[in-house]
Amino acid sequence: MFELIRTYQLDVMLFLSATSATMTVLLFITQFLPRRRKNILIGMEIVATLLLSFDRLAYIYAGNVSPVGYVMVRLSNFMVFFLTAAIVFCFNLYLTDVLSSKNPAASDSNRLRFSGIAAVIGMLLSVVTVFTGLYYTFDSQNYYHRSSGFLIAYIIPVLCPVVQFTVVHKYRKDFSRFIYTALILYIFVPIAVGIIQIFTYGLSIVNMSMVVVSVSLYIFNYLDINSEMQRVHDIEVEALKEEHQRMKQVFSQTASAFVNALELRSSFLKGSAERTADIARTIAREAGKTEDECDLVYYTALLHNAGIESLPDELIGKEEQFTKEEEQLLKNLPVVSATLLSKITAFPFLEKNVRAVCERYDGTGYPEKLRGESIPEIARIVAVAKEYVSLTSQTKTRKAFPPAIVREEFVKEAGSRFDPNFATILVHQLDTHSGEVTSSRAEPLENALSCGTYRQTVSAGVPVLQTFTNIRFSAVDEAGENEFSAPSIIVFDSFDRRVHNSQKSIDAYHYLEYGEIWFDGHIISTSARNMEVHVTKKEPPAEDSGYTVSAARYEDHLLIKTDCASASSEVIVALPDSAKAAYIALTGEHCQLCDIIASASGQVLSKDDVPRIAEEVSYINHIESDIPNVQINSPRAEYTEGIAVKNRVKLHFHTMSLPEANLVWHCPYIVLYYAEDGVAGGKGYREYACIKLNGEDNGSNAFAKNSFHMRRTDAFESWNAWKEANKAGFECRVEIERKGKYIELSTENLGISIENTTEILEPKDAVYAALTGDLCAITDIRLR
Repeated sequence: MFELIRTYQLDVMLFLSATSATMTVLLFITQFLPRRRKNILIGMEIVATLLLSFDRLAYIYAGNVSPVGYVMVRLSNFMVFFLTAAIVFCFNLYLTDVLSSKNPAASDSNRLRFSGIAAVIGMLLSVVTVFTGLYYTFDSQNYYHRSSGFLIAYIIPVLCPVVQFTVVHKYRKDFSRFIYTALILYIFVPIAVGIIQIFTYGLSIVNMSMVVVSVSLYIFNYLDINSEMQRVHDIEVEALKEEHQRMKQVFSQTASAFVNALELRSSFLKGSAERTADIARTIAREAGKTEDECDLVYYTALLHNAGIESLPDELIGKEEQFTKEEEQLLKNLPVVSATLLSKITAFPFLEKNVRAVCERYDGTGYPEKLRGESIPEIARIVAVAKEYVSLTSQTKTRKAFPPAIVREEFVKEAGSRFDPNFATILVHQLDTHSGEVTSSRAEPLENALSCGTYRQTVSAGVPVLQTFTNIRFSAVDEAGENEFSAPSIIVFDSFDRRVHNSQKSIDAYHYLEYGEIWFDGHIISTSARNMEVHVTKKEPPAEDSGYTVSAARYEDHLLIKTDCASASSEVIVALPDSAKAAYIALTGEHCQLCDIIASASGQVLSKDDVPRIAEEVSYINHIESDIPNVQINSPRAEYTEGIAVKNRVKLHFHTMSLPEANLVWHCPYIVLYYAEDGVAGGKGYREYACIKLNGEDNGSNAFAKNSFHMRRTDAFESWNAWKEANKAGFECRVEIERKGKYIELSTENLGISIENTTEILEPKDAVYAALTGDLCAITDIRLR
């Protein structure tokens, strides 16, 4: 290695000199360094350039006995020893300057002062050497030779850096990692090379190393400044973000205050804007929008009714029977709101999007009858959220619609009123957080009821399940003269678990009353197929022990046990069929019901515990084909046998929705899955896809990715026609084909065309298909 350096030494020196000179030029035009430090670094690079240049000249003119050679050999060697000490002195100045900027007290260190003086002494000794030959001498052939005092010349370049290192180490926490690295390299690389230099006569590796570390000093200074600038930039950016966040917060608070002021006009409006904004943001997030885009959606939704002040009080919350003038006022509301928001010039998106929130995806909306993708995307999201809040809020004329009705509205209107992508996201949100939404959230049972006239007050419904539910309460007679007083139980089904009396609410909540039961054994049967009661009279006890009710069901039969001071009874209720839900509610006449407590007993009603008083209702008593018929009384409660999907499978079957079916998804579903035993829900079950014939799917999951496409063909009449056709029954055809890890499914029924490709994300040899559904009977199942 040393021989290689020796061979190309002059070339290496020339390259390093040029590099150092280039660094000097760059330092002259550099703007980011403090002036004093910049000048010191320029001095160091000049010294390094001259050091190596004169060292190179010393080699070039060695042995040259001409007058020029005589002068150049002596001048070059003098400058080498002089500049070696000078570069130590310059480094001492640099170190002092850096410390003064970080820790002013450290810059006044005695050790640094000592190093500076020692470097000056080193330069003076170089001058002395010229006249005394202390470090070196020259022979008659003009060659350089070391003198006995040569090693003295190495004391300064070695001792001073060691002293300087003690200062650097002491104040190391005051240096950045780049500056600290540069200082360590500058101190120890020349020392290490200097030791080697003692044993490698004829090489100038010390001087070359000092030039290298001088260049590195500039580079590390640049990196340090760059790092500092980046840190400052990050601080500024963070400050701007915080300022932006504060501005956003102020705008949000101002907008919320404005909206709250508008909503003071009606208790039915209170909180609706913020609910709309929150739901719109959720839809946007699920659609993969960035947080900034979600904010735009949020503020558009929050302020979409900013012009509601233009509407008269009688129009607030009104939903039907509008005059032409009222219709025009409502259709003009988005224009008024947009005009008002146009004054907020910092958020121009508000005007454009608010103007379009009442447009319909099929182009029949207002004010501009925009269609499909021409409607701004934010407006399409807000339209879905706005309608959801409207349907789930109470108005002057109605209660909030139950989740099942709300879900159906978005399923039916996807692609016509609403963007199908965003409507589907909302439906999936409802399903994710509420399961298959077929009933409302459970309301707590009241702990007291004040009952005036007959059925004036009725409690919330308590579901009747296969496990017994017990209800206890006491009753206080509040009847006047010649008035009847007694509590009673209403048995019913309803989407909102409430008893309804008006025809409008009966239709809206699909209310069906089975009958009413009094504690003396008296019953009234309405929609039940049959009711039987067995009463046991009792001698009244000295002290009234209150009332108890225990209720449970097995398939389509209910067993309701009642007990009071004067009698106990067992009532058997035969429901229209097993698919019907059942609830019991407390009411009374001229009495106060107190201390009402409901609890689950844990006791399960079995088939043998309740005698059948009506024949089992079955809609699958038909000839069976390749696979047994199946009746599904609740969401995915039953499945057909699994069908292995190997190549292509064609399924033909007849379907009919059950009499109580009233929602568009009360129809067959096709499930693709894996199970070790081939049974849906069996051991090792993995579900890949669930396709509903009404045009819904359950999306992708951890096991499979689904590409689902649904369209309504010209054969599709309406959703009411779809329901009627399901009630009447129709023939279905489904084609399933497996191509490796892909499974293609296609079907078209009553104008709803479905194509789905399932990509299975795990290696499975066996894949199965099965039919299931909700409130439907599937018969005559054939494989082709």
